[in-house]
Parts: sequence; C-alpha cells; structure tokens
Amino acid sequence: MESYAISRLGYGKKVNEDFFGACVSCDRKVRFAVVADGMGGHAAGDVAGSLSVFRFLEIAKTYTHESEEGLSDFISDSVVKVSKIIEDEASKNPEKKGMGSTIVILAVIENENRAVICNVGDSRAYCFRDGKLSQLTKDHSIAQLMLDKGYTREETKKYLTTNAITKAMGFLSGTGPAGLPDMYGVDCREGDIFMLCSDGLSSAADDYEISAIFRENRLSSLKNLCKSLVRCALGCGSEDDITAVLVSI
Repeated sequence: MESYAISRLGYGKKVNEDFFGACVSCDRKVRFAVVADGMGGHAAGDVAGSLSVFRFLEIAKTYTHESEEGLSDFISDSVVKVSKIIEDEASKNPEKKGMGSTIVILAVIENENRAVICNVGDSRAYCFRDGKLSQLTKDHSIAQLMLDKGYTREETKKYLTTNAITKAMGFLSGTGPAGLPDMYGVDCREGDIFMLCSDGLSSAADDYEISAIFRENRLSSLKNLCKSLVRCALGCGSEDDITAVLVSI
C-alpha cells in the first residue's frame, strides 16, 4: 500500500485551514489516513482543523484490531471525543468561539480487503476502481439537503453563495444521527486508489473532471496524480484550501 498527499492554499487565503495525516495502529493491522478542513470564516478554523487531525491520530495509534465492527465503533467514539476537545477549547477562549472543522477518515484493514470510512461535514472520500470514480461519503451540507429534495447541482450553485455545512467537529453531541459521524464499510481490491479531499478540490472540480484526471494518470505515480488533481482545482479558481490524500491498495 502506498500513499501521497498535497495541501495548498486557495487563492487569496493567508492561512491554510486544511490538515492531513496518517498513522498505523499499535498492532500494525490498520492504517489510518485523515483530512480535516477548518471551517472557513469561523474563528480559529486552523486550530480546529489541526486538533481534528492530530488528536484523532494520537488516539488511533493506540488501537488494537479485533473486528471491523469494533474498528467502526472505535473511530466513531474517537471522533466524538475529539469533537468534545474542540468544543472545550473553544469555550475557554472567546476568540475561538464557534470554531469547527470537517473530518474524513480512511482506515484500511491489512490482509482483510476491507476498509472503514468516517465523515463529518463536506470533506469527501472517493474510490477509483476499474476506470470508474465513486464518491463513498455523503456531504453534510445545505447543498446536499437541496439535492436530496430534488434540486439539480446547477440550481444549488445558483441559489447558494456559500455551501454551509450542517454537521461539524466541535458540535457533535454523541447521540442520534445528527450528533454522530457517518460510518461506512467498503471493500478494497488490488489496484484501488482511495482519495480523501477537502471541498477546495471537490467543489472546484466536478466528479467528471476528477474522474478524467484519474483515468489520464492511471499509469502515473501517485505523486503525479495528486499534483494533477491540485493543479486542476487551482485552474478552476478554487478560493478554498485544497488538500488531497491518495492511498493505493
């Protein structure tokens, strides 16, 4: 398994509020990758993004694998714990009040051909398999709510000047669907490429453009593929920070 990642400032940004990281469980049976996007326009978004990634990784390193269900519960519980850490940090400092972040996590189980994915907000997970790109997560956003009600993507872009998220780190209660992260179990196959990304990529370039880049670079290194994806988002004029983490199986 190989991986590569790039994070770049969006146009006009002074501080990158995107963060990413990776680690291995203490028994070396699970490999974790994570991306977080501090909530733009909110106080201390970079602090929330950093806490989301690095506090989660601290906890993930202690994990000992027993079952996929146990892994899913561990990740969900850990994300809620980190969310509470962000909430507590915000309550201590008026300048950090309201800070929050997205998070998307990939946990690949060694030798089981399975992975667990977790998301909060609109950072996404994708899988490129057999020439086809599939979105694996569902956004927690106003735009997604509109899509669920039957609006087209063109209509959501017309009516929304900003795509506010409806679930965020720092605001998870730990109970009920609205207070917990979404969890997914997926198959892994040799040749799969998983991508975790912030909306600086997925909002600037549509799935057709992203899929075309994967197909054009299918024989290239992950480094070249990652650079091409970020270059595409920049070329589309992304004003948000752009982060992509690629993991090949």
